Amino acid sequence: MGKVKVSQLFKVIICAVTLYTLGFDKIITLPGSSFVYEISIAAIGVLLALYVKNKTRSNMNLRMQCRALSKYLMIYLVIILIEMIYSVFAYEYNIVQLLIITRRYFYVFYSYPIVYIFTMDDDMYKFTKTICWTSMFLLGIKFITWYLYNFKGMTVFSGLLFQYSEGWTRNGFMRMDTGALFGIVLCVTLYYCFVKKQLLYWLVLAFLYIYLIFVTQYRFQIIVTIVLTAYGYYCSTDSNRKKNVKLMAISFIIIAFVLFGGLDYILNLFSLNGMDGGSTAARLLTIDHYWSLIKEKDAILGVGFLSAYTNKAFSILRRSDTDRFWLEDLGILGGIFTFGILSLLLYGKLFFDSIKRTFAFHRIRKIEGGDDCLKKCVVVYMILSCILLNIFDAQRIWCMPFYLSIVYFAQNSQKSNKIEKE
Repeated sequence: MGKVKVSQLFKVIICAVTLYTLGFDKIITLPGSSFVYEISIAAIGVLLALYVKNKTRSNMNLRMQCRALSKYLMIYLVIILIEMIYSVFAYEYNIVQLLIITRRYFYVFYSYPIVYIFTMDDDMYKFTKTICWTSMFLLGIKFITWYLYNFKGMTVFSGLLFQYSEGWTRNGFMRMDTGALFGIVLCVTLYYCFVKKQLLYWLVLAFLYIYLIFVTQYRFQIIVTIVLTAYGYYCSTDSNRKKNVKLMAISFIIIAFVLFGGLDYILNLFSLNGMDGGSTAARLLTIDHYWSLIKEKDAILGVGFLSAYTNKAFSILRRSDTDRFWLEDLGILGGIFTFGILSLLLYGKLFFDSIKRTFAFHRIRKIEGGDDCLKKCVVVYMILSCILLNIFDAQRIWCMPFYLSIVYFAQNSQKSNKIEKE
């Protein structure tokens, strides 16, 4: 029996973690506490990252691939540690409570083993495609669960169905989320639709839209998906003539959309007087609550990590006996309220690097448009979606190792350097 490659072992671990974080533990009940599993996942991620960092000493190509990633993660780690220390003093958490609260922030270190996989494969598409189908497997189960409950009155996988609450409904239907890796699934799908022109992925794209419109019913995410689909269509070629034709087609659709009242419809969706005005009003109240708190306390480092573990922290979170001021509802504003001035580095550095490495490098290195379409779509989705779907929120942070790996990995950057054996 041949020796198992380290990269293959990494793939198995990351796929298993992906299944867990997307809700497989709510389909098959696992023994023990979820906190134990999640702290274990975080610890394994740190250990794998240390292994990869050690390998960079003897592998020149791997070291070059990890260099820019390491610079960002060093800043990230310092920010998290500062906020951890600040939160301990502000809310009197003990060490166990602090580890439970911050456990998922350490998931980002899985970006090291993912870059390792990309480097050993000399390709980021192969493994990203695997992750896409792993996520699709869970989305398929969620769709079936949603359909059976809403149309047949059957409750299966109740842990998955009522993941947030039995009251998470809209238009009379129970809702289910898309999971942390929807952006990766969408970007991979668009790449194989527009660049590789594979029919199967057109069916996947249709399914994703059906899921968004009927199952999740999240207005903002639907809008971002439409925008990204148009952008993926536009950037899938490097021919100026074809791009101009595509731009004209997109412009015509936008003009028709506005003329036929589409813009008014979208604005009404987010209006206080609209059908779902209560949702907008709740967000505005939450913004006012945290902004007033930060001004009152001159909290330059933000509010830190909040939890119900201590009265000091819970008094800030508590909105009523049955509700809270959810930072998760505020998108990037929630991150700014959490990290304060440090959010300028946390988000600013990432977005700057992403734009520079994807769009500036594209011009300098003259990468073919189609070949760079996946990375471009990932960067655009990451930045746009973060407006209301904070990429560092606990329920979405598993996307970060993949975003970071795709952004900081340089495809075919060192063809002349042979990759050492694992």
